[in-house]
Amino acid sequence: MVAPTSPAVNHLLFADDSLLFVKASDEGAQAVNTLLEKYCSASGQCVNLDKSSIFSSKGCTEARRQSVKNILNVPNETLNEKYLGMPSDVGKSKNGAFKYLKDRMWKKVQGWLEQLLAAAGKGVLIQAVAMAIPVFSMSCF
Repeated sequence: MVAPTSPAVNHLLFADDSLLFVKASDEGAQAVNTLLEKYCSASGQCVNLDKSSIFSSKGCTEARRQSVKNILNVPNETLNEKYLGMPSDVGKSKNGAFKYLKDRMWKKVQGWLEQLLAAAGKGVLIQAVAMAIPVFSMSCF
């Protein structure tokens, strides 16, 4: 479970990346190790632990975090600001998390204002892009 009110999610797969959600415990870390070993032997692929990272919730103690990192043999403990072009951690401030949508739109509009387009052409362009840019984010959230 990602949050108390969210539906249960145990994994997400994107292209060549995987996100695994697991209880931060020695048993959970062992289960992930077992899962990854089975995956590697079945697929012939290997997990690059140097590119792997873990992220724990705020309620996870430092001792538990270190124990999980040691069992998984994952040195990195980070959460990238963005993943697949979207914010990784939205939190309570939706304005701050999705400000990038407004910024992307504004950059495009500024570029078009400099071009020699008719006012109607600029209007159509702005409407089309203004509707297209947030669609991916809205479909995920």
